Amino acid sequence: MQKLEGFYSGDDRWQRYVAFYNKDYLDDNAKFLANRLNGALDLAVIIYGKRGIKESVWWIEQHVPMLDNLRPVDCLDDKQMIYRLRECLMRMP
Repeated sequence: MQKLEGFYSGDDRWQRYVAFYNKDYLDDNAKFLANRLNGALDLAVIIYGKRGIKESVWWIEQHVPMLDNLRPVDCLDDKQMIYRLRECLMRMP
């Protein structure tokens, strides 16, 4: 079975997605969350926009079935895992 990163929509789509969320969610809360995500402000803005700050801080430490039970913070050191996390976020309501 193909992993989620195999369905990654691409960097162009990701950048457009981030730009959309930046309009409303690029603030001190996003920067705070980025510090917990190894400085990944793009991921922080999306997660904060989808879950709010309180739940975002909780969620990044949880094992997520869509990430094959990895925690979002465990997906930050490998490009393929970043693609997996990005695709997961783009598919989340």
